[in-house]
Amino acid sequence: MKEQNEQEKEKIKAKKPRKKLSGEKRFYLITALGCAAALIAIVAVAIAVSGNDPVDGNQASGGGASIESPLPSDSSDTGASGDNGDGGEQVGGSTDGMVMPLETVTVLNDYGFYHNITLNSYYEHKGVDFTCEAGTNVRAVDAGTIESIYKDDILLGTEITIDHGDGLKSVYRFVSEAEGLTVGQTVNKGDVIATVAEANGNEYKDGAHLHFEITKDSTHVDPAVYLTLEEK
Repeated sequence: MKEQNEQEKEKIKAKKPRKKLSGEKRFYLITALGCAAALIAIVAVAIAVSGNDPVDGNQASGGGASIESPLPSDSSDTGASGDNGDGGEQVGGSTDGMVMPLETVTVLNDYGFYHNITLNSYYEHKGVDFTCEAGTNVRAVDAGTIESIYKDDILLGTEITIDHGDGLKSVYRFVSEAEGLTVGQTVNKGDVIATVAEANGNEYKDGAHLHFEITKDSTHVDPAVYLTLEEK
């Protein structure tokens, strides 16, 4: 009978419900589990990043130094600047520029649209007229060869053309050629090649003056491209 009672007691104890964790203990347990999960996630991410980016690791250790180094300077640039420092070779015309065809210059008519009071007509004036007294010396604006001394058209008067090379020529009209000047003769810059004639030809109403032209490759060019046209 006693043994039976002991068995009944054991059954009653087995049926008693287990005690639940208190609220404080449960909070600590959840917090601990959360921290452990976060730590595991951080470690996993760090391992993944280091495993997928070995190049960055090499650069950090000095493997990428050649990429960050400045590019070497281009030696061709140095050569170009050296050429510019020497001045180089000018293209076309004289390396020292042209001189004025007259010692004292006063512009009478510019290059371009023009009213010819002698002919009472308007047209493109292909040169510049410098007013001066008859007998004024006319100078070669640059070195060259006398290409022609033209006298066959009374309306043009005497016209001298100098070939300066490279397709560049200068023309002097309403002049009297200097004594001894001949076609084919070489002249230097500033040499006297003629004197201004008395008013004549198709511009005689403008009075005595030098009609001066510049052509480049057989095309008329404004003399102002080569000369500083102002009173001197």
